[in-house]
Amino acid sequence: MHSAQSSFLWVSEGTEITTEAKPSLQLPSRTWIITENLEALSFFMTQQDIDDGHKPGFVAAKFLCYPKDDPKKLAFMRIYRQIPIFGSEFAPSSIRASQAMPQKSNRELTAFKTLKHLACPVVPQLLGYQEGTQGDNEIVPGGYEILIVWEKVPGEPLSQDYFWSLNEQQRDSIREEFHQVYQQLLWCGFQPFMATSSKLIYDESTGKIHISGFRMAAPCDTNKRFRKADYVMYGLAKRSDRTGWYNDDSEWKW
Repeated sequence: MHSAQSSFLWVSEGTEITTEAKPSLQLPSRTWIITENLEALSFFMTQQDIDDGHKPGFVAAKFLCYPKDDPKKLAFMRIYRQIPIFGSEFAPSSIRASQAMPQKSNRELTAFKTLKHLACPVVPQLLGYQEGTQGDNEIVPGGYEILIVWEKVPGEPLSQDYFWSLNEQQRDSIREEFHQVYQQLLWCGFQPFMATSSKLIYDESTGKIHISGFRMAAPCDTNKRFRKADYVMYGLAKRSDRTGWYNDDSEWKW
């Protein structure tokens, strides 16, 4: 699989997209208005990859949006869309349509639905989603398309530069908040894949943290408990170079 910035999925600002009601999760039907294209990454698969049993390639594009009935409530939207086998992007539509495959599951949507069902209070809330197939004029006619909308919580991703510029008391307060929210997330059975401080959305005005970044969500044992090493994993402490640092924090930088 090869990844690259993508032009497969670009949505014009002002475009309206509607998600249908999902009564089981108490999600109403809403129309969302796109305000900004944030990123689009394509993950290509070759014919050999497909022959080896891999899932088809896809593009994942992220947008800033808001509900039409509440312009002040900002949200994020991600759209997943199947793309053609590498090298067949300009093949006739009938050939691209023959590559269409269903998407059996989507990690991010599975995580958001589970966390919504469990009313997890420390993550952005799922606001809507849609699962369907591409139209005849799309890049892979009949190929899957999945759309997810979640709230934009107050605050900004916690950067390493910002965190380590704070005084010791401020850093300790952030660690204490992180300890509490991360344990609550673990109880719900999910965690972000590739732990970084940027997955922590920190609201400086309240000291509150939400955990985000579920595009590559990883299930975990609901009995899993917070460990001091989690501070290191999320950039909130710096480990020593000693062998066995994982169980010995005596020389960590706090």
